[in-house]
Amino acid sequence: MNNSGRWSGQVAYVDGNSYLRKSAQRAPLKVAKPFRTDDGGMSIYLMDASAGLFNGDEQVIECVVEAGASLYLTNQSSSKIHPSLSPHPSRQVQRFRVMEGALLEYLPEPLVPFRDANYVGDTIVQMEAGAQAFVTEVITPGRVARGEQFAYKRLRSTLSVYWGSRLAAWDTLNLEPRRHADLTHMLGGYTHVGTLWILSERVAWEHLDLLQGWLFQHTGEHHLYGGVSMLQNHGIVVRVLGHSVQRVQAVLLSLWPLVRREVFGRDPIVVRK
Repeated sequence: MNNSGRWSGQVAYVDGNSYLRKSAQRAPLKVAKPFRTDDGGMSIYLMDASAGLFNGDEQVIECVVEAGASLYLTNQSSSKIHPSLSPHPSRQVQRFRVMEGALLEYLPEPLVPFRDANYVGDTIVQMEAGAQAFVTEVITPGRVARGEQFAYKRLRSTLSVYWGSRLAAWDTLNLEPRRHADLTHMLGGYTHVGTLWILSERVAWEHLDLLQGWLFQHTGEHHLYGGVSMLQNHGIVVRVLGHSVQRVQAVLLSLWPLVRREVFGRDPIVVRK
């Protein structure tokens, strides 16, 4: 029997604070008790009671961040993608709607595809005027300590960003190790990929310069390679390549307070993790 975990949430803003207006879950996916952040936002941790995703499993996360509300969303641990013995992939679908003046900060733990895993992930972010979002993704080559580097069948991860009804950005990473002699060559000799999306109408060229300078100072010493690009509409994308999940993730996390302060105009928050 396939696993079809689901969580649907809605975060509202009332009297200066955000709160979880609606939450519906289906096992094995569930949420821990929400926390309030120092700035009145909502902090939610997703938990998976299973061992991970197996072939044919589907995990769906849907959330609406209402006008003026603020949500920090993460999960408890890395997403483990088990071997697919059938042609059916393991799937993760994540849909977010960020309404006027709202803020979404989605920082999930890394994705770990096991040997023979077949994974398809889709993330859709719908932004309204005045909305802001900070979305990260870290992809590992597998259980490296067990010698499973790029031993999976396929990994496809796609992100779509809409401003209103218009598609503003579309990015897909499709890796099939068995169709390529050496995936590390495709990744410039690196093994881990981290991506950060900064979505805001406040984004300006000065922010691009700031992030480029920061990456130049902080990636070379850890044997990382990073780049920053301005999106055509209201956004910046940062991509970091490396050989260590801890170092790639640390770079993205260290950019978070900088982006909060310089782009979103908000003080950094302390998270319980």
